[in-house]
Amino acid sequence: MLIESNGSLHRATRRLAATLHIKSEMFQMHTELVGFTDIVEEAKSISTIITHKENIQLSTHVLKLVFLGNTGFRLPFAHFPCLQTSASELYLIFWKAVNMLGLFGFTVTFVSLNGAQTNRDFMKMLLRENVSKTMTFDNIFDVTKTQICLIMYYSHLVKKIRNNITKSGTLTTHKRYLKLGKKYIVWEHWYKAYQWDFYSNTLKVYQQLTQDHFYLSSQLKMRNMLAEDVLNENMLHLMTCYQRSLGDKGEELQGIIELLQHTSVIIKNFRDARPITSYSDKRLDESRKVLEWFCTLGKQNKSLTNINKKELEKSLFSYQTMEDIRSLLMGFDEMCGIHFLSTSSSIIPNRLNSDVVKNVFSQQRGLHNGANTNPSYLTYSQSINAVILGSTPISKKANAEDTEAYIYRPTSSSSSCKSCSSSSSTRC
Repeated sequence: MLIESNGSLHRATRRLAATLHIKSEMFQMHTELVGFTDIVEEAKSISTIITHKENIQLSTHVLKLVFLGNTGFRLPFAHFPCLQTSASELYLIFWKAVNMLGLFGFTVTFVSLNGAQTNRDFMKMLLRENVSKTMTFDNIFDVTKTQICLIMYYSHLVKKIRNNITKSGTLTTHKRYLKLGKKYIVWEHWYKAYQWDFYSNTLKVYQQLTQDHFYLSSQLKMRNMLAEDVLNENMLHLMTCYQRSLGDKGEELQGIIELLQHTSVIIKNFRDARPITSYSDKRLDESRKVLEWFCTLGKQNKSLTNINKKELEKSLFSYQTMEDIRSLLMGFDEMCGIHFLSTSSSIIPNRLNSDVVKNVFSQQRGLHNGANTNPSYLTYSQSINAVILGSTPISKKANAEDTEAYIYRPTSSSSSCKSCSSSSSTRC
């Protein structure tokens, strides 16, 4: 089997039970305490210098690193018991991982991050003063190697855009009142479009919309598909139909339709399974136009004369959301440009997100004693090898449910041959 040596580095963190175990290996005399934090030595030394004491603490989280090849090859290669990791710890772990992967012939071409504040600080440490100009930086171990790009986690970004919109409205509980020039973007109009479709049409225009898309619990907010469903092409079509039904009053939906025209492009392109074979691909041109449109939002609102600073801040997407949009679209564009300068192999957009990495946790939860939602570090360590071999199915209720896993099936002499495959009663 040919394994793609170029790929991305993904990190994910999950909570663990703060439990200490005594581990003893079969046929060996020594035992080991498992459950204490264990980050890179440099991080321990820095902590000792700052606090003037050497602390030993039980781990409450596990940091997992996964290499994901451009062809879909997945390798969880490292995990660390820890507390919440800081940006400086991530920086040290990241470069050690890049160096170690390089020793085994793997090349990291981009890093996928979610929008947590720790990851933002980590991104600024890598890009330094160029954080607003580029999403690319050099490999410090070998500057002749391919540059590394920073790309924000696509699914996390879509949920963040949706969450910004849900907070937009005229009530005192709404933290935002999004505007596009003089056109407002209010979450209430999404629900009104759903109600119009439900009560006015015998055959619904948008079959997939349900109450779960609008009455979001803390669990439902994590579901990727619920966020994509209210920002994709189908939602754009429903909103356009709803606008026509309102007649002259439909003009108030123009800002929402303009937003959906651009968010639907992001979803369509980053869920596309068709390969990108050249830097002149039209999907890259579409993504550049989307980035340009989002960058001009602030300029349009600032040009309004009757808006103060506080109202201007409420009328825009959050700074973190805009930073994530820039990282995703600019980082992906730069990664494609670097990739096609050195090779003719294609890039498949829907393989660039971290959905397959998130599913590792879903696989591990079902390995021992049913659905283990609060494992200890020892339980996590024991189950990771089975996940690497692909011997467990992916949960259908994970927040990244539409990701395939390819199960490893070794060829053996016990397989039936062609001559006996036609008859179930006889075998070679």
